[in-house]
Amino acid sequence: MGIRVKDIMDTNPITVDQDSTIFSLKEIMILRQPECVLVQDADKKLVGLLTPTSLATATDIDEKVSRLMITGFSKINMNETVRDAASRLSASELEALPVVDNNENLVGIVTYKDIVKDFVEDRSPQKLTPEGAVIFLAMTKDPEQEEYWLQKVTNAGFRAAITQVGATAEKLPIKLREATIVAAIARSVIREDPREKFSVSNAVRDIYSQLNIINPGLGGGFKVAIVRGEGRIAVAAFGRCGHALANGHEQIVMGGNII
Repeated sequence: MGIRVKDIMDTNPITVDQDSTIFSLKEIMILRQPECVLVQDADKKLVGLLTPTSLATATDIDEKVSRLMITGFSKINMNETVRDAASRLSASELEALPVVDNNENLVGIVTYKDIVKDFVEDRSPQKLTPEGAVIFLAMTKDPEQEEYWLQKVTNAGFRAAITQVGATAEKLPIKLREATIVAAIARSVIREDPREKFSVSNAVRDIYSQLNIINPGLGGGFKVAIVRGEGRIAVAAFGRCGHALANGHEQIVMGGNII
């Protein structure tokens, strides 16, 4: 049994009525800077989402939010696992998921930050694995969380490294491989050994294959994490693909191999 979404979700999401105007949201967006705002109808049923990007396209402050809201979105049941939430967010173009109960009533919202924070706060009694550590290490977005996870990996008897990769479509597979191997050697995750380099290469190949299926022919920018432990190695890449990376959705992919 994994940690449930209801254990980490924000139970007080920002909601607005579908007849609200863009002007009424300006103060909320400035003061609270939410990943998204949830839009409800008169019966308090969830009918749409608003993101900072969608609001940025507004030209008329008196325009109703219903004209700008996103109606095709994913949501998640409060009893699903955090792993389910991470997977669904990776496949989504949004930064947050509305959370509903078994009757489809809105009960909260969950974001990438909630998922990472949960593991940083040590709510899970489960044994740390290289695969689990590498995903959340790659998804961290500030130096404090990175340092926490690097220390946590060390305490578990594993070794880890982080690097950044950005490249065009043509150079992405090579850059991913080279940067990951260099970082792994620099942090003593692997030795300067052809067999160990080959093991990392295979793990990176898994990652590139997934990226190429999801976003064929596109380059990208990623944070790459690598963790070695228990006779195997895991590599994860978290970031965006596309020509306009600032507007692309974040995703995470992972590869692994025996070492």
